[in-house]
Amino acid sequence: MSIDMPLESAPLAQLQQTPIDRVLNIIDEGLVHLPTYAELYDRWERQQWLSQELDFSVDRKQWEGMGEDERRMRINGLSAFFKGEECVTNTLAPYVTAMPEDDMRIFVTTQLVDESRHTVFFARFFKEALGIDQGTLEGTLDVVTPNLNADLRYILIDALNEVAERIRQQPGELSYLVEGVTLYHIVVEGMMALAGQRGILQAYREQDIFPAFRAGFTAVARDESRHVIFGVKFLREMIQRDRSMAEVVHDAIQKYAQTALDAISVPKDQEQRLLDMGEDPWMTPRYGVDSLRKKIKVIGLEMPMPSVPPPPF
Repeated sequence: MSIDMPLESAPLAQLQQTPIDRVLNIIDEGLVHLPTYAELYDRWERQQWLSQELDFSVDRKQWEGMGEDERRMRINGLSAFFKGEECVTNTLAPYVTAMPEDDMRIFVTTQLVDESRHTVFFARFFKEALGIDQGTLEGTLDVVTPNLNADLRYILIDALNEVAERIRQQPGELSYLVEGVTLYHIVVEGMMALAGQRGILQAYREQDIFPAFRAGFTAVARDESRHVIFGVKFLREMIQRDRSMAEVVHDAIQKYAQTALDAISVPKDQEQRLLDMGEDPWMTPRYGVDSLRKKIKVIGLEMPMPSVPPPPF
């Protein structure tokens, strides 16, 4: 099957071979001409995929051929996504209730389904490819969660839960929802997740490893392109209706963005080792900042971004 088939209708087999930047370009194109909420819903109907269709047997064989150090490195890199998908699934429901209009609410219900599917996808990969399974999702996540650094724990567990609880308690307070969408859709999905996905999928494609995982994770990125575009559109509209919401978005970016950037950055004590190997230790956070800058501009704000070193080579 040709990889030139439109990404909107691409099956998992095609997505496995699709460079991740082609998928992420969907977001940049959407930011130029923001679709309606109904059009985003229509995309969701066209872009369905089944995690149960993925066969992780090749991924498992490749995993068994890896050494202990390489296994630990890969588990550390993937644990944040597994736990992150569970966290966003568990905190999204209050957003549905709080959405001020039906077409917004209908789209966000599709996102809740997406996040659940993403969690199941990761659970299957960890069980069937990596051999990590404690019998229940909660049990497996108890094993995975200690791999998260302190900044990831704060953003994915503490901050998302705290904001969601405020939205749940006062669904009519628009400022809480605006802060929540800024954290969830712009910082977590639009900056952290997309930057991390790009780095992992580029590396796995170059190394030709984990083909079933690449297919599913690319489908995850395609789903999140809809979520991020929704978040940008929603915040832009809320600011246009009430300029005081611009301050809410601004303050949320100031509060969460630097910690989120630190969460996806290489530890300081590993930077020189990567430089000595001819690798750019700041590639992923730099992409995250560039991604955040684009979204903030379309939302209608101007504000300083967190700083990241330029390319070293």
